[in-house]
Amino acid sequence: MKRVKAIFPIFFILLIISILILFFSQNPLTGILQTITLPIQRLAFVTSSSSGLANSSAEQLREENNQLRVQLAQMQELKRDNQALHDQFETTTPPSQKLLLADVVGTQQNALIINKGQSDNVHIGSVIVVKNNLIGTVSKVTPHLSLVMLLTDPSTSFTAQAVKTGADGIIRSLNGGTVIFANVVLSDKLENNDIIQTKGDLNSQGQGYPPKLIVGKIVSVDKQASSLFQSAKVESLVDTSHVQMVFVMGE
Repeated sequence: MKRVKAIFPIFFILLIISILILFFSQNPLTGILQTITLPIQRLAFVTSSSSGLANSSAEQLREENNQLRVQLAQMQELKRDNQALHDQFETTTPPSQKLLLADVVGTQQNALIINKGQSDNVHIGSVIVVKNNLIGTVSKVTPHLSLVMLLTDPSTSFTAQAVKTGADGIIRSLNGGTVIFANVVLSDKLENNDIIQTKGDLNSQGQGYPPKLIVGKIVSVDKQASSLFQSAKVESLVDTSHVQMVFVMGE
């Protein structure tokens, strides 16, 4: 019995040593670290994945928003073009089948640049209108662009007539861009707000200004008894500084 008691502590010690050897042989430090860090690794992976998905979703939303903006701009431009065509085709003068739509792509002093040219059958002398309002005529042309001389250009000169009183005269432009209804005889009557329109001076080839295009309205009258003629200042009904589209009249 005493011998058994003496052997038990030795057996117990050997058992503990065996367990420790087995424990350390399995690299317990690595196992413990893996056990501790595994949840952290999983959390980091999930966070990283979520962040990547969020960034991807945000980028996709930005791209979709940009595409929607482009589509909206195109729709607004199409709506503007359709409205211009609708308004123009409701006008009986000039005939709509002879009109060519053109965008204003540039401006110069007393002139506009449009995106239609020789390839579109536009030529020097082509008349430019907005509805039934006379804007000017083409003075220079290239295959794809044209320079439109406005009524305020000093070279402007054509016959015109007052709608209400029937007075005849000539449209001219002074150096400063003022449009004048000039050479009106004193016996004719001129009134403020009376509309001035083209009288019509087409040649045998159909070139020139057709009749009944609106030049503008009278805003002041200059009549002196000592002069042979009277005149009136005329303002266009169209603000050409804000015109985006015009129509080229065909022959």
